[in-house]
Amino acid sequence: MEREVRHRDGHRRVVAPVARAAHRLVGLAATLAAVVVLVLVGAPTAASASSVPLGVYAGSRDPLAVAEFGWATGAHLSLATDFLDGSAGWAVLDGASGIGVWASSGYQLVLGVPMLPRHTRSTLGQGARGRYDSDFVTLARNLVDDGEGGAYLRLGWEFNGNWFKWHVRTASAARQYAAYFRNIVVSMRSVPGEDFKFIWNPNAASPTSYTPDEAYPGDPYVDFIGTDVYDSFWGSPFAPQAAWSNQLTQQWGLDWLAAFSAEHGKPIVIPEWSTDYRSDGHGLGDDPYFINQFSAWTSSHDVAWTSMFAFDASDQRNDITDGAFPNSLRAFEADFG
Repeated sequence: MEREVRHRDGHRRVVAPVARAAHRLVGLAATLAAVVVLVLVGAPTAASASSVPLGVYAGSRDPLAVAEFGWATGAHLSLATDFLDGSAGWAVLDGASGIGVWASSGYQLVLGVPMLPRHTRSTLGQGARGRYDSDFVTLARNLVDDGEGGAYLRLGWEFNGNWFKWHVRTASAARQYAAYFRNIVVSMRSVPGEDFKFIWNPNAASPTSYTPDEAYPGDPYVDFIGTDVYDSFWGSPFAPQAAWSNQLTQQWGLDWLAAFSAEHGKPIVIPEWSTDYRSDGHGLGDDPYFINQFSAWTSSHDVAWTSMFAFDASDQRNDITDGAFPNSLRAFEADFG
């Protein structure tokens, strides 16, 4: 029997249970090894651990995988990331099938919410004119009914990239995106029992011709401001120090995030971050320098929470516990364990 999981764009992919079982055995082995290390050398000091609340994406609708990540790394996890299905039509998106599994998990749910289902003729312009408001009222009702009326919602995340149907390429599209974002927030807040928090969430490594201000919905409609940070680099020299410097200074990078969040009086979040092996060769791979720098940066800024992306796809490896990141894993255990 096979089981369905969901990649970070909401697409479905199927994996065999044997692979998951093997992964869980590796996680158990790593946990036992960590116990031995703690006995021999002692636990890390409080000063070496991040105090910023941490979450993870470890698979779709899978609280056990989140727990196993915590056991394998020694990290205390308080949040879990998941994604609504944007691969079909509005009924599938609005239905939020399976999301109720998180209500009894003990984790704060961080939920990626597609703005436009892939196989529809929907557009940002129509959303800006209120065409889909009722769909998001339906979604809000279903989330409340599933016990997730307090979910943190990443509306149209990574909009400045070019891989989602709701991607924003121009200043006029940015204004449509911002108006549509406002419509969604108003619609979902109209549902009794909701206590949603809304995240405005670009991608760090996606430069644009428009300014962030043009795509920003406005302070009344945003609870957290975040950007997604993956350890990838397209510059030279291709080295950890240069790559991290770019993480700080690129258009939608961490320096911008700190300044923009402070300007708007909003807490910073990093809804996705990870070490990175990429099929195009632009991931830094097993890079403990990235882990250490990320930990130091989040500990020294007004960061409300972060969520690691720890899942492998066909074109990208990000699961720090899969055996391909031994040095990064040790750094993670020291900084976050």
